[in-house]
Amino acid sequence: MAATVAAAGATAPDNVAQGFAAQAVTGRFTRPQEGADLVLLLASGRSGSITGSDFVID
Repeated sequence: MAATVAAAGATAPDNVAQGFAAQAVTGRFTRPQEGADLVLLLASGRSGSITGSDFVID
């Protein structure tokens, strides 16, 4: 994605990626494992009392 945006704006893909990451609350991209960890938690018996919740991973 960064390469496509960079080509449209005549900038380097690394600059695009750093700019998007800087806008995230954590200042970095979310790792796939972080999403998988949430799915595993919600599918486990440890989340039996979690209802009607929104979880944002960004």
